[in-house]
Amino acid sequence: MAPTKSSSGGSKVSAHRIGSLLFCPACGTLLDLPRDDQDEIACHQCGRREPASSYENLPTKTYSAPNAFPSELRSKRALVQNKVHDGEAAKDRDPVAQEKCQKCGHIGLSYKEMQLRSADEGSTIFYKCLNCGDQTSTNN
Repeated sequence: MAPTKSSSGGSKVSAHRIGSLLFCPACGTLLDLPRDDQDEIACHQCGRREPASSYENLPTKTYSAPNAFPSELRSKRALVQNKVHDGEAAKDRDPVAQEKCQKCGHIGLSYKEMQLRSADEGSTIFYKCLNCGDQTSTNN
C-alpha cells in the first residue's frame, strides 16, 4: 500500500493492487469492479470509499505453468508420443501409444489407423509391440 498525497496536503493510502485486482487499503477486502456510472467503489467490509479511477490503465500480466490447467485432451496427448531419434522428429515412424502388449506385457505399442470399412463406420487401429513385434488390431 503506497501512500499518496491528498489535495488537503495529508497522506492518504491508496488501494493495494495485485495484478488487475484492487484491495481495500483499510481491511484488505477485494474491491468490486466499478460500473461505468460509478465514481467511487465502496468496500463491502469496512465501508471505505476508493476512487473508481484506481482501476484505470492497469497493466495486466498473467503467468501459468503448462500443467496448471489439467484437461482430458492434454492427458490423452501424453499417452501418444512420436519417438525422437538423435534429436530429430520421427516423421516417417508410427506414433507410440502407452498400451500394454498382450503377449509380452511390454508397455509401448506403435500403431496405425486405417479406414477399411465404409465412411460411416469406425476405423481400424493396428498395433505392433516395440519389444516382441506382436501385432493386433481393434475396430473403433
